[in-house]
Amino acid sequence: MSEQPRKPLTLHAMQYGLYMGLYLLIAFLFSAWSLHAPVFNTLAVLTVVAIPAVVYLLMSHFMRSEGGTSRFVVLWSLGIYLFFFASLVSGLGEYLYCTFVEPDFIPSQIESMLLKLEATPLDSPDMQELVELLRKGYEQRLYPTPIELVYQMIWLKLFLGSIVSLFVALFINLYIRFRNR
Repeated sequence: MSEQPRKPLTLHAMQYGLYMGLYLLIAFLFSAWSLHAPVFNTLAVLTVVAIPAVVYLLMSHFMRSEGGTSRFVVLWSLGIYLFFFASLVSGLGEYLYCTFVEPDFIPSQIESMLLKLEATPLDSPDMQELVELLRKGYEQRLYPTPIELVYQMIWLKLFLGSIVSLFVALFINLYIRFRNR
């Protein structure tokens, strides 16, 4: 009886990236809807805080499918690929949302931020100057387009995801080493 060939790491990452991308898209939607109802803000925070647990579950599933023998570098690489593919999936959803569902999403978010900054007592002249600069940029419509926002978010998710993956992979490897003693 011949042994089934193993799936490549990138294929696992693409599959898990689809799930993680949908999860990140849900977190984005909760954040986007937080202006309409405060409960979405709480849900957005909870989904973002739970990201390391989701990464742990996906990496654990990968370990089980590989027979429980994965090194730290393999798990970390899986996490980086995972966040890359997940950011592409969620980026597509974010672009569609910002372009077709709520075209005024970016200006409304900036306006909301400016209102909160202007309502806050700013003691520093530098902060007052920064808020005035932001206000002028907003009035001149110098804010990112949906594709520019998505591009920035892809890089942010990839960077932060690699850091989260580093710590989760380290935790899994340490846990396995202490368990096997």
